[in-house]
Amino acid sequence: MRKIGIILLFVCQGLLAQNKKGLTGIPDTSFANYSAWQSALKSDPTLKLAEYTAKEIKATRTFVYKRIGQRKLVLDVYEPKDKRFRKTLLFFHGGGWRTGHRSQHVALAQALAKKGYRVFLAEYRLSTEALYPAAMEDAQAALIYLHQQANKLYIDSKQIYVAGYSAGGQMAALLGSVQDENVFGPGQKIKGVIDLDGILAFIHPESGEGDDRVRTSAATSYFGYSKTENPAIWNQGSALHHVSKQDPPVLFINSGVGRMHAGREDFRAQMGQFGLFTDVYTHENSPHTFLLFTRWFDKTVQLIDQFMQQITVAQDGSGDVRTIQEAVNQGSNNQTIFIKNGTYSEKVYIDSLRHDLRMIGQSRAGVVIKFTQARDIWRCSNPDDYGAGVLNIKGHDLSFEHLTVINDYGLITKQDITIPCLNESGKTTQSSVQKYALPRESGEKDGEKMVRVDGHQFAVRTMPGATRLRFAHCTFRSGGGDTMSPWDVNAGMYYFNDCEIEGGVDLYCPRGYAFAENCTFICHNMSAAIWHDGSSEEGAKSVLKNCRFIGDKGYKLGRYHREAQFFLVNCQFDEHLADAPIYQSGDRKLAWGHRVFYVNTHRTGGDFAWHQTNTNQPAEDINFRWVFGDKWP
Repeated sequence: MRKIGIILLFVCQGLLAQNKKGLTGIPDTSFANYSAWQSALKSDPTLKLAEYTAKEIKATRTFVYKRIGQRKLVLDVYEPKDKRFRKTLLFFHGGGWRTGHRSQHVALAQALAKKGYRVFLAEYRLSTEALYPAAMEDAQAALIYLHQQANKLYIDSKQIYVAGYSAGGQMAALLGSVQDENVFGPGQKIKGVIDLDGILAFIHPESGEGDDRVRTSAATSYFGYSKTENPAIWNQGSALHHVSKQDPPVLFINSGVGRMHAGREDFRAQMGQFGLFTDVYTHENSPHTFLLFTRWFDKTVQLIDQFMQQITVAQDGSGDVRTIQEAVNQGSNNQTIFIKNGTYSEKVYIDSLRHDLRMIGQSRAGVVIKFTQARDIWRCSNPDDYGAGVLNIKGHDLSFEHLTVINDYGLITKQDITIPCLNESGKTTQSSVQKYALPRESGEKDGEKMVRVDGHQFAVRTMPGATRLRFAHCTFRSGGGDTMSPWDVNAGMYYFNDCEIEGGVDLYCPRGYAFAENCTFICHNMSAAIWHDGSSEEGAKSVLKNCRFIGDKGYKLGRYHREAQFFLVNCQFDEHLADAPIYQSGDRKLAWGHRVFYVNTHRTGGDFAWHQTNTNQPAEDINFRWVFGDKWP
């Protein structure tokens, strides 16, 4: 396919010469930060241009990386004041390939240099100076220069990233995709690509490029051909047409302008087929020029930093480490951990010093974290539950995506056992809300603990202090109770989207504030599927929206032991659900009463009276912000 495209390219070029009417030999500087700001103010008068200065950053140095006759192309570097070999970012400015200047992104370069990176802002020939592929040949030359000068410039040559905004983002994505093809020069190693609102395909249903009816489009001026005159060259200049298994990972940071993302999802699908990492963050309702303004600046810097801190886990040795725990231990805050497909037989601990961490699997079904652990056995040798689960969390502001976590103790164990237990787990103790003392089984003797096949088995156990946790497109499974246990009644905030949670009693049992949407709950007991503890604040709530419940015949929906508040919105129960409303277990006196609310919930085979709509709160208003308010920005 690629060889045919190249042949067609040469054929087309032979039939029709590039149109050079737009060549003036002078760089166009009409696109500048101030003019972009003045334009954006018409829609939002509150916008301010981003500024950033840091004393720790070395004064700018400029290097000539390429000469074309008398024309010099340069790189400006922003860097820490030291001579350590550091991760490096090569950045290309935007401007429709015909205008713009590297100095537009000094604030971004300084902010990233403050975080420890060497950042090079690149000049390249614009379409008023030279037509495609000149700009890409310049980009490749800049990359080659950094590799050649790595020792002199204190660059870690194995950690060179490329990035760009708008046209520069398109160039960065293409540069990353052609290193195994030598299209614009000898291929060089790229660790990762950051594309900020640059298109992936010029000819695509989502693209706005090539409309020359009113005036010559930027892309037509860039290529010197319209897309009908020479579609092959337009495709050659599109990253979508160069995806291969050798490509680096890519982060997309996008505005709310859809045409600036043309081809992105097709590109991601192709990358996914090769098991390559891609990620997207969209600044909702932002203009294309979002990168220039304070409102979106800090988040953009954080996302780039997080991506450049990425560690890849692969059991076959093709990543940075072989185990998930190694990645957590070697990593730092504000980091992405990408896990390639495989079954990882390990516990994972994320301690209280870790925050702003993303753990992303290659695929939900392909990445399985599995361990055999009964809570009771763990607690007979340990003072608390940190380690009683498969995924054990003390950190905050964490995200987990496309993973399966299984505690298989109850799935492989055949019968209950009794074990010696000399600590508090083997004694009758007064439970407290945050210490979570273990319940005693009927007939247990002091100094012993009965371990039930269907007892507590955490796939996930979070500890006090672990808050603002996100779980998306994940599966959590156990053969016992409390499969998903995010437990911090005082400060806990937890969000679930498109997750499947399977287990026994109280298989989903958050404390504090929780919001689950588009999730499936699979219940294998007759006591309760869901549970909540909201005893710390009257406003604490567990909200389930657009969720589905299935289970063994006669399973009950839910229960609570302390103050609780449930909202079930647009939920669907299967026919096995018992005619039993969510109930209070025990006789604890409640200050706020029985608070269980339903909106448009139904059961296959016929509804029960108790889950009819009983609140005036509109379903469309029940969302993330309604649940967490200002507690979770």
